[in-house]
Amino acid sequence: MFKAYKYYWQNAFKYRATSTRADFWWPVLVNFIIFVILYFLLVIAGFASVTSIMNGYNHGVGFLIFLLFVIAVFAIAIIIPGIAICVRRVRDTGLTGWTVLVFWLLSLIFTSNNSAVMETIFSVIEIIFLVILCLPSGYINKQGWWSANYDNDITVPSLRNDD
Repeated sequence: MFKAYKYYWQNAFKYRATSTRADFWWPVLVNFIIFVILYFLLVIAGFASVTSIMNGYNHGVGFLIFLLFVIAVFAIAIIIPGIAICVRRVRDTGLTGWTVLVFWLLSLIFTSNNSAVMETIFSVIEIIFLVILCLPSGYINKQGWWSANYDNDITVPSLRNDD
């Protein structure tokens, strides 16, 4: 788990390689756990701050603001590595990395208004993308589906040196 998370940060700007399912899902889990811990601390600090303000004191507000700052910095910091590992994961399944952009644009289009039909289409698109992220390495190429590398048959390098 820690090896995959270290790999996640070390290869934050590498888009032209591949990442296995474990390389993708361990950092997702670790980031989720970090956010749960930070939000749990935020709830405790918020409750303590509100309680102290109701009792006429001004204690704990600084810690609350600090936690909000830490959450914002962490959320911004994981954007680029998250996009990079998502692109590498999609490339590992056999699709092109531009698939991530296509799904992101479709998500923007279908969430731009408050229609129930559009929200349903958005949910279906997100489920399809989740299934793609869960596919094994090279699954789409092995099944004979369309692949961006079909004509020139390029071998996509892995960032791991497990030889």
